Amino acid sequence: MSTNKKLLIVGIIGSVLCFVGDMLLGCYTPTSGFGNSVIFPPFSDEWANSSPFRFIFGGLFGVIALLLMICGFYGIYRLMLAKKCKYSKLFIICAFVFVSVGTLYHCVFAMTAYIYNKLSSLQVLEAKQIAEQLFFTFIGVSALAAVAFVGLSVYMFIASITGKFDNKKWLSIFNPLLIMLLLIILSKFLPANKVVNGVFAWGQQSIALFITFMMFLIYSIRYSHNELSDNKKEGQAL
Repeated sequence: MSTNKKLLIVGIIGSVLCFVGDMLLGCYTPTSGFGNSVIFPPFSDEWANSSPFRFIFGGLFGVIALLLMICGFYGIYRLMLAKKCKYSKLFIICAFVFVSVGTLYHCVFAMTAYIYNKLSSLQVLEAKQIAEQLFFTFIGVSALAAVAFVGLSVYMFIASITGKFDNKKWLSIFNPLLIMLLLIILSKFLPANKVVNGVFAWGQQSIALFITFMMFLIYSIRYSHNELSDNKKEGQAL
């Protein structure tokens, strides 16, 4: 098995593990309104009655998953280098920024959810407000992850749609940003419950990356097979 395939498989495992972490942290009944920002909704009231280990494992899974997913990004980057894609370093830089800041996001989120849970168990009246304030103070840097994710997605789309990957333009359809947008639109037509909230509000990015890594793995397997057949034909001709 080639190095690229191994890297993409590791990335797929990471996206699955990230999805599990997302479900542990976000599979709750959605809360209406907003917390300390119009960007982030308030922490769910259900978190106060959950097991604190749910947040611990959710945070750990997210961090480990992102470290594994960088392998998937690196596998795609190696394919870009092989296809002589211009400015491919921009892609891997965006990937590293996304993973680095995303790791911080998971740590801070899991930590503040855990604090909210513990303060609630001590019957601190403003437990939710304290946790949200802590979260909002540190999470402003998450905007870098969003920018990096958009950057790597746009680069992948351009490289795919311009035929850099053996003119397999169908790869552009399985772009992580496009998949996320489709999941967001789909969520508007589904009933509001904890499963839909977990999958579509929290797990949409891990689902999108799982699909992207899987499609590039399929492409990599198919390309390697074609390349091997071409080499055999050349050898027979000689």
